Amino acid sequence: MNVLITGGAGFIGFHLANFHAKRGDKVHLIDNLFKTEGKGDPDFEALKQLRNVSVHLLDLTKPLDVLNISEPLDIVYHLAAINGTRLFYEIPYTVARTNLLATLHLLDWVKGKKVGRLLYTSTSEVYAGCESVGLLKIPTPETVPVVFEQPTPVRFSYGTSKFMGEFLFFAFGKTNDIPASVIRFHNIYGARMGHKHVIPEFILRANRRENPFAIFGGNETRAFCHVDDAVRATNLVATTDKCIQEIVHIGNSSEEITMQQLAETVLSLMGVKAQIEERGRRAGSVSRRCPDTAKLESLTGFKSGTSLREGLKSTIEWYLKNPE
Repeated sequence: MNVLITGGAGFIGFHLANFHAKRGDKVHLIDNLFKTEGKGDPDFEALKQLRNVSVHLLDLTKPLDVLNISEPLDIVYHLAAINGTRLFYEIPYTVARTNLLATLHLLDWVKGKKVGRLLYTSTSEVYAGCESVGLLKIPTPETVPVVFEQPTPVRFSYGTSKFMGEFLFFAFGKTNDIPASVIRFHNIYGARMGHKHVIPEFILRANRRENPFAIFGGNETRAFCHVDDAVRATNLVATTDKCIQEIVHIGNSSEEITMQQLAETVLSLMGVKAQIEERGRRAGSVSRRCPDTAKLESLTGFKSGTSLREGLKSTIEWYLKNPE
């Protein structure tokens, strides 16, 4: 296969690229190294050296006139985006602008090319506004209405931009006769996910022996999915005809856990004793998040294979070896 992956140096993009490269596929990566520039990344450097991997250092907020890929592409995966909950609050305009421009410029480049499938990666953040109007069903199926009450909460900088990307991919696919699919990731975690997400934050803070160990929204729940499972499911959606013009959840619905329990588990696995201190909920954060993955299983036969405890152990091991 020939595949194109935007955001190929990022968290899920890197693991997806590795997945295809190890199968012998030709892999084109687009990234501007927003999260890796100057920080040293031996894993990505090793990936770049593979003969079947081509890296294109490009800024997707600008037109892709210089991108020269002449051969047909079996799959175009669009993962490039600014993510990380802290960034939703700190740089909301940049988050929204970057995500929308990246999507538009990629689709402009794809027009007229031979592409087998477009795969857009969206997010469970699109459901963040459902809870306040009583529409958030748990586990959450793909049919739940997407609600943004007003444009003022900065946390929606990410969710609104990703939701608009879903519309753009489906509309572009229909207009240009290219099959398109949309997936919504639900709390994917694992090695190389940066430092601005709850699991790596907990790991690194526990390693610093913070005490008291502060958490926000201790009673809020999430259902985490290990990145190896997420990559396998993503590829299945991209290669299954039943998933064309469908929105499909990717996640793990079997292990919903509170933030209090997550903190306790991380501390226990690391052998750290600390007093957990609750500091209230963050604005715009939902109280529960757990996907209904019945559609994913029905269309592709996928089932998660990594337990949360097993996945946390491997993630902790990686972050202790790569604290920076």
